[in-house]
Amino acid sequence: MKALPFALIAAAFALSGMAPAEAPSLEEGRQLFRETGCTQCHALADAGSAASYAPPLDPAPHLTREVVLDRLTNGRGDMPSFTGILTDEQISTLADYIGRGGASAAHGGVDKAGVAGN
Repeated sequence: MKALPFALIAAAFALSGMAPAEAPSLEEGRQLFRETGCTQCHALADAGSAASYAPPLDPAPHLTREVVLDRLTNGRGDMPSFTGILTDEQISTLADYIGRGGASAAHGGVDKAGVAGN
């Protein structure tokens, strides 16, 4: 009998923290994507970008969080490094956002492997 109330309390506690933690992160990622200039080169529907200079970021199933972190941190080709421009926390937030294909995962899209929270 004591296990049921504990389980209900634990479930309520776990569920209450999920949505609020994810929503601001997606909005922060979207804002960083726009403000950092990612929209100048990359297409990402959720951010309102249709640029075609660099590879589109949705759909991009090969872009795991780890790949995005590497590109943001080290750059590659014409892609600049954002180390020293963005904080580690901002780079992480941006990697989460891009790795999710913008907000598509939050709106029923398919999460990609390697995205935080999986």
